[in-house]
Amino acid sequence: MNYNLFKKIKDIRLAVRQVEPNEQWKKDTRSILLMQVKNTLPKETASSPLDLMKYLAPVFSFKWLRTPAFAIVGILLALFGGSLLSVSAAEQSLPGDLLYSVKLATEQARLALAKNPEDKVLLKSEFTGRRVDEMKLAIAKPSADRSNKIVQTAEVLKRDLHTLKQQLEDTKNVVSPDKVKDVAKVVDQQAATVVQTLQESKQDLSPEDKAKVSEAQMAASDTAVKALEVLADAHQQDSGAVTQQDMVDAIKNHNESVVRTIAETLSLATSTTCGNCNLLQASGTSTPASTAIKQVAEAQKTFSSADKLVSENKIDEAVDLIKTGTTQVFTAQKTLEESDVKLVAGAASSTSGALPGTASGSSTSPVNTSSSTQTQTK
Repeated sequence: MNYNLFKKIKDIRLAVRQVEPNEQWKKDTRSILLMQVKNTLPKETASSPLDLMKYLAPVFSFKWLRTPAFAIVGILLALFGGSLLSVSAAEQSLPGDLLYSVKLATEQARLALAKNPEDKVLLKSEFTGRRVDEMKLAIAKPSADRSNKIVQTAEVLKRDLHTLKQQLEDTKNVVSPDKVKDVAKVVDQQAATVVQTLQESKQDLSPEDKAKVSEAQMAASDTAVKALEVLADAHQQDSGAVTQQDMVDAIKNHNESVVRTIAETLSLATSTTCGNCNLLQASGTSTPASTAIKQVAEAQKTFSSADKLVSENKIDEAVDLIKTGTTQVFTAQKTLEESDVKLVAGAASSTSGALPGTASGSSTSPVNTSSSTQTQTK
């Protein structure tokens, strides 16, 4: 077995001998690779550059990039330094780009080599930060397929956040409460940063793209709530390691972060589309903005109740209310953004329904209007 293993490594070295190795990666991973690759290699491995190339094709689904087999390819690419492609160039790639598979592969390699569960969580948290950088780059980079890039990047970010939640859940069963506290705080802070950064980045996007980014924000907020739940469990296990004050601070910071996130959106809505909200409410008329205001007001009451429960050391009940309040806040944001999407769609439908040469004020036939509306809906 050892002979075959070293023979395969030798074959790969010969295949890529024309390329200068990445010395930093080589130094960081060589010793670990030789110890662990025996247990992680699949039964059949690529033995030529042509075999390796199949892993580097553009992809539309990233699930297969997270398998052990591809993690090993990432280790080998890292070890032998940008064999056919540059790993450093891959760092600037986005979902759908050729080099993005290399980027994810190297991340999977690092996760595979992590020594313990808490290290995996911290690494995944770091990679989540990369996904946010990718989102900012996709938004800032003018291109014909910018909207598609934003959608793809949002999906990858949501998937990474879901994985982070699972990893965080796993740690509470195998890691001491004091370490759980440290890890949960890092994840909570990272999730809050994700939510706030995306909020700042999406201001100039189309309503449809904003809605996609908001889905990623909601996923990040769910991850932050999971961090609070894990922290609460650690408090129940060891109130000395995770004190009541730790819980008070964590919940207060979360509440402030969530409310601050939607404040700008809500302020814009009330100033542009709900200038007469009080009059509308008095007359019984409801608008998306006025509905959102009510939802946020309910969320603030929920958060206040959660703060009171924490002070009474009813931690689990408080975290349940935090989950409810967070959902209320992002439901308010969704209400506003879905309203914008409908307004844009309605304007487009109205424009496409007008017949060329029709005089202003003239009506189109019912058949044409219906057909146009159906076409726009599709």
